[in-house]
Amino acid sequence: MKRLTEAGYFVVGESWGARLRLSDPPNLTVLHAAVVAATGQGFRIEELDASWAPQVTALEAMNHADYPYTPATSVPHRDESDVLDLWTFGCRLFGAIHDGQLVAVSVMSLTAARAETEFTSVHRTYRRRGLAVAVKAASITALAHDGVRIFGTGGAQVNAGSIRMNEHLGYAIEERWLSLTVPH
Repeated sequence: MKRLTEAGYFVVGESWGARLRLSDPPNLTVLHAAVVAATGQGFRIEELDASWAPQVTALEAMNHADYPYTPATSVPHRDESDVLDLWTFGCRLFGAIHDGQLVAVSVMSLTAARAETEFTSVHRTYRRRGLAVAVKAASITALAHDGVRIFGTGGAQVNAGSIRMNEHLGYAIEERWLSLTVPH
């Protein structure tokens, strides 16, 4: 790193990776409290089936420009076919629903070693109400009941809200990486 910066390379993005390691049996108190806090505000928190694909697609389209971009954390545009593939490939989706409308979603994929967050997204007008925490907590709880004990997530360093949300759920940042660009 030192040699590269001395040669004129400069940082164009910072990213992080975090892990949540649950005990066995897991203590789900914080996770349960996050879901209760959201349901207490009138939101329904539940696992979503593929019939929700149009609403997940619309939420992602609306929020796409809000995702921070770095060379290591770009977010693809997802059409309905891409969203349907999430279920096809075994992802589990959890949402917050208000008056029949999906206002937040968290998507988890499973690997042999852990569950990995694919993305968590909240409708702009429903942000800062604990919904990202609630849908992610619901996903972790469901997967913990299925025996998963290690969870991974990550993102752009500039997304302080995502970092706080994940730390609240017990994730610890274990990796950081920098994206550098070549001097001109």
